[in-house]
Amino acid sequence: MTRFLPALTVSALLTAGAAHAQTVRPLAEGLPAGALLTLETHGAAPAFKRFFGVADRLLSSTDLGEDGGSMLGVAQAVLGDSLGREGIAGVFSVQGRKGAFEPALLAVTRSGPLTDELLGELLPEKPGARVGRYTFSRVDGMFAGASNGLVYVSSDKALLMAYLGRLSGKAAPTLASSAPYAAAQRAAGTQELGVYANFSAAAKVIRSQLAQVMLPRLLSPVVDALDTLGQFAGGLTTTAGGWTTASAQVVNQAGKDRPLARILLDTTDFGVQNVIPASAEAVQAAACHPDTGAYLGRWLTRVDLLEPFGFLTDSQLASHLEQAGRYLGHECVQVTLAGGLKAGLNQEDPLASLATSVSYQRVTDRAAADAHLPEYARSVNEALDGLRGTVKSLAKSGMDALMDDAMADVDPRALMLGAGMAGASQGLDESLKGLKMVYAFRGEYLITAFSQEALDAALEGGPVLADDAAFRAAGLSMQGSAGWSYQPNPADLTAQDLAGMLPRELSGDRALSGMFAGAMTGAADLINRFDGTTSQRSVSGNVIIGKASVRYRW
Repeated sequence: MTRFLPALTVSALLTAGAAHAQTVRPLAEGLPAGALLTLETHGAAPAFKRFFGVADRLLSSTDLGEDGGSMLGVAQAVLGDSLGREGIAGVFSVQGRKGAFEPALLAVTRSGPLTDELLGELLPEKPGARVGRYTFSRVDGMFAGASNGLVYVSSDKALLMAYLGRLSGKAAPTLASSAPYAAAQRAAGTQELGVYANFSAAAKVIRSQLAQVMLPRLLSPVVDALDTLGQFAGGLTTTAGGWTTASAQVVNQAGKDRPLARILLDTTDFGVQNVIPASAEAVQAAACHPDTGAYLGRWLTRVDLLEPFGFLTDSQLASHLEQAGRYLGHECVQVTLAGGLKAGLNQEDPLASLATSVSYQRVTDRAAADAHLPEYARSVNEALDGLRGTVKSLAKSGMDALMDDAMADVDPRALMLGAGMAGASQGLDESLKGLKMVYAFRGEYLITAFSQEALDAALEGGPVLADDAAFRAAGLSMQGSAGWSYQPNPADLTAQDLAGMLPRELSGDRALSGMFAGAMTGAADLINRFDGTTSQRSVSGNVIIGKASVRYRW
């Protein structure tokens, strides 16, 4: 009977919290404008209840079952009495001592009886300061308080006082009324668990910081790209059959990185579904502007000198990507073929999943592709062979140094580490040995893989995705789309399948593997409750809108 009492108490608190949240003004209407980042909850009681239910099921399959369930019950009660109602944590830019802007934290949540009782033990009996109807104190380097049904904490005193001043009636710009926040949130909609990021504002803060260390020119391309990303808002809302997500990115078309803006806002009419095998386990499709290759190549050129293995230089990858942009356009798709999920669980071969991974790209100039691709593949494959030698050389140098130290100091730990490095180097060499760029054409699409087995599987005849009943029922739009994804209900996994993720030392020991048996069974149950997902992205003006639906049996 005692295990049911916390659940009844939590349900009552969450229900009361959800009802209360609907009768008050959103917290964002009191926060100062100019947030760089926020994490938000809005009536998130159902989400917490479902997530904690999942965690409780997982713990019940281990030795921590009853004790872990009790701890989860307490945590759910506390979260339900605060964030389950409404909460928001934001990073704001404040002016530092030297005049430069720097980040500061401000977080606030609604509170109920349980939250107030817990805070009573943490906050001083007498508040240190008051702003209007709200009080706060200094607590371990932070500023915190609880008044009028709210709990708030900040790393900056002036920021907290500005917030409390707004709550007390002072007229000042608020987050909810700021144009960047309002535009992104309006397009994304209110979610149970949400996030907002103002990349353009963050870029201004970074520029201010860089000006202090005299490095603005060196890192200006990074800041320009960040500024162009604009603002992003998104989140998820749980449902009885899983959860949905919604997001909106407001691209800053006034940013200096114009190529990035064009790439982000690109759309196309997709036809790749007519060549992808219907048995594919996952498909990620995106509209990719013809400038994408050249843009990525420029970034690779910038980091080439920092790359320790010399692969980028040897493969001339940046140059090849720029050339490929002349005959590739608008459809870029990553596909996991049948068997990919289980292949990714193979701890013995980290690259085993490459045997089921292929990419599709639309070809706009077949003659140009035929002329360029042989040299492209040869260059990459020669660089991969060179990478094997580099890895061997580096591993041998490190291993020799360790072994010399071990022999000099008679240190068994160094000997074991040296032996481990030798084994890891050999395993990596075997993986790289089977890595080879291969390609073929199917219709007007280039298929690329790093495994001949994957390429052969993609080229096999048979039903295609466009004719699959489940795919058609998903109702994804292929016209004027920025991108989409599709993953059907995967085959169920067993505890034995998940055991392949364990290191050989654990999976080969009966006693140790027995300890993980319950956890693996519980984890398999949680994974098998996932029944597939679909997502869609579209563009309206300078706003990228994304929506997804995940099917999950809670």
